Amino acid sequence: MNLDTTMHSLYLVKARFDYLAKQLEQSGHRMAAEELKREAHHFGCQLTQIESVLDEYRVDIAAVQLPIELPRFVGVDMAAVGCKRTVVQEVTA
Repeated sequence: MNLDTTMHSLYLVKARFDYLAKQLEQSGHRMAAEELKREAHHFGCQLTQIESVLDEYRVDIAAVQLPIELPRFVGVDMAAVGCKRTVVQEVTA
């Protein structure tokens, strides 16, 4: 997961909610606008808290996002016509 892209997308959602609230207010839907503003504000506060947690635990998050190291193999595929043997050797270095 790309955390920077994810957080950016969430902040864009918040900005879109703010813009929608502004449109609602301009078109006379004041109660809907106020409620959306309030919820968007709470959403923004939560985003700030999430971003703080992500920053605080960036090393831990990076560690779990590392790809699992799969064993590397060097070998010769002898599974050609008339041959029933495959030779594979695990590389440990």
